[in-house]
Amino acid sequence: MSILTTLRNRRRQRIIAKYLNTNGMAIAQRPQRIWIPHWLHGDYTLKNSELVFAAVSRISNAFSAMPVQLYKGSKPIYNDLNDLIVSNPNQYMTSCQFFKTLEACRGTAGDCYALKVYGPGDALPHLDILDPTKVRPIIEKTSGELWWRIQPDEGPELLVHDFYMIHVPFISTNGIGGISPVSVLFDTLKYSENIQEFNQKQLEQGVNSAIVLEAPANLGDDQKKEMVEDFMKTYRETSGNILLLESGVKANNLNLSPVDSKLFEVEKITRSKVAMVYNLPPHLLGDYSDTSFSSQEQQMLEFLMLTMLPIVTAYEHELNRKLLTRNQRKNGYHFKFDMESILRADAATQAEVDYKAVRSGWKTPDEIRFSRNLPALPNGVGKYALVSQDLATLDYTVNDKPKVLMSSIDRKENSDGGNGRADSGGEGTGNPESDNVPTASEGETD
Repeated sequence: MSILTTLRNRRRQRIIAKYLNTNGMAIAQRPQRIWIPHWLHGDYTLKNSELVFAAVSRISNAFSAMPVQLYKGSKPIYNDLNDLIVSNPNQYMTSCQFFKTLEACRGTAGDCYALKVYGPGDALPHLDILDPTKVRPIIEKTSGELWWRIQPDEGPELLVHDFYMIHVPFISTNGIGGISPVSVLFDTLKYSENIQEFNQKQLEQGVNSAIVLEAPANLGDDQKKEMVEDFMKTYRETSGNILLLESGVKANNLNLSPVDSKLFEVEKITRSKVAMVYNLPPHLLGDYSDTSFSSQEQQMLEFLMLTMLPIVTAYEHELNRKLLTRNQRKNGYHFKFDMESILRADAATQAEVDYKAVRSGWKTPDEIRFSRNLPALPNGVGKYALVSQDLATLDYTVNDKPKVLMSSIDRKENSDGGNGRADSGGEGTGNPESDNVPTASEGETD
């Protein structure tokens, strides 16, 4: 073995030990550089395609507006791990900007990556977003585990175990690498661009309106020139008000629109295809031709259910898998994005929802007040779940309620003492249904 080969192998081992030492296992074979053909002949990215920009910005803005929280069961947990995701993923990004950038990468390149970087003595990492075009997956030959090859702007390439990489693909056919939606839309965007360029050339040429002269017979070149000059001379002298045409010559207007009517059809088709690829309702990209919803709330529900729910679920599962231990997941720890935060109905609808939530007992008055940034009700009366008294089980209505009513009547008759007036110390309340119903303090008594 030559000295050069020995030094190269030692350098490779130092890189693996420095960046990959998770379980002491080394890569079986150093991956070769992969040449990827530049299929994209046009720049159809966020910088040069308003439709792609609109679709990606709609999704990424909505996603970043959803608050994320660490829970144990249904109880929110406020610890350092929660603070990492909620407030400070890295030293230069807020949580909103972090998730917005991740989703923008996923919506253009088809993948988004965030590297878990541990500092000396740090129990928690900070999350650095990587350029998705410089990350490639590698399957280790012996164990079949997933690694990632990262080519930074400066320095040697890095090999990182999948444990240190947060990765969410757009959609994948192998479960690892995502498919770029921009590559799927390449032909559509290219055709739309060609139509726009053709229309722009017509506009630059100034083809808007013209006059066609019809002559009764074939004319020579000199006769044509003389007829045009005579017509233009008369046109200028009379400011276009009076024209004298001789020898059967006819003048007709030729009107050409500066915008081809086919352009609108092409734009509509392009909007529809972009919406399909990004799984967006067409009206969010400006196509209202097929909108049939009667309210803004129904439109937002369609956007949340068809577009955002799969995205949110993918991020939640990846955060749970890469940031939580197995024991934490078994004990009920999980990250959750609040999708309801971007669904704000009108005041009347929201009031009706809150009213039913309180009457049904699945929300307390204080919980609703907290969602409106209002303080709790005084004396703690708003922290108890309430239920409407006009609802009862069928078994209680048939079997127990008649007995309660009869016992209340008997007590009332005994307490009257023949004077038609109940004793102040009697147990009856005059409301049979309210008897035998424990108060809030009774329900809390051990």
